Amino acid sequence: MENQTTTENRKHKDSLFVDYFSKDRDWKQHFLSLYNALHGTNLQVETTKLERVNLEQVLYMDYYNDIAVMVNDQFILMIEHQSTINPNMPLRLLEYVTRIYGNKVDSKTKFSNQLITLAKPEFFVFYTGKENIPPESYLYLSDAFKLNHVPNLELTLELKVKVCKIKSETPSPVVQNCPYLEQYVQFLNLIDKTKADGQAQPLTRAIREAVRGNILKDYLERKGGEVLSILMTEYDYATDIAVKQEEAYAIGLERGAYEKALETAKLLLNYGDPPEKVAICTNLPLDVVQGLL
Repeated sequence: MENQTTTENRKHKDSLFVDYFSKDRDWKQHFLSLYNALHGTNLQVETTKLERVNLEQVLYMDYYNDIAVMVNDQFILMIEHQSTINPNMPLRLLEYVTRIYGNKVDSKTKFSNQLITLAKPEFFVFYTGKENIPPESYLYLSDAFKLNHVPNLELTLELKVKVCKIKSETPSPVVQNCPYLEQYVQFLNLIDKTKADGQAQPLTRAIREAVRGNILKDYLERKGGEVLSILMTEYDYATDIAVKQEEAYAIGLERGAYEKALETAKLLLNYGDPPEKVAICTNLPLDVVQGLL
């Protein structure tokens, strides 16, 4: 089963984290436990209004925001689940939250004289990679400003992202304070263990061992097959991203070589060499060389 090809469109395939904390049947219970752990509160599902405000598609092609939930019309909690540290995450989240506000606010009311009330946004990255970073740290939009070296510069725009390292021997306190997140991390570690042991069908074995160990038991018993499909797609997607990065690098090299060939062709033409000779020397098509004339 594990070797079968996943044919679903990856752009519409949620990660395990997104499904468990924002789309599963019991997502409100899972998410609110996470919210309470982050804020030191004790909100209850029965008395708390939770609204998913995720964007269906943002930015380019495969890029979507992970979790965005409005709590009691007062807060928008945005969480990105990442295995690498992306310094551009504040910029991405800025665009995400701007589009969410745009969807929630009537465009006509923006020009009225009455103040539009907005839910306060909060930004988090849950990091599962191996980079040696503190359990909790921050990314700032202002780090990208070209003038951030100017002393005593007053910032007129800032966005702060809290990075919580959740998969570590010394994780962020949010892991211990949220039982659902703690079990999620235990399940990730179990997957790593079964894969490192070289066992056949490691994802299937990890699911079975998790159920036996009472890790995400109810969730995995209800959605074992779907979870397996999600995990297979996640690993395929990670591989796909690595391939795309290599392809982008190769394309960059080819583009650089092509531009250099064009510059060389221009020089040769300026020296009076015939287009046919220039095409041979630069390995450019003759019509391209003739176009430079």
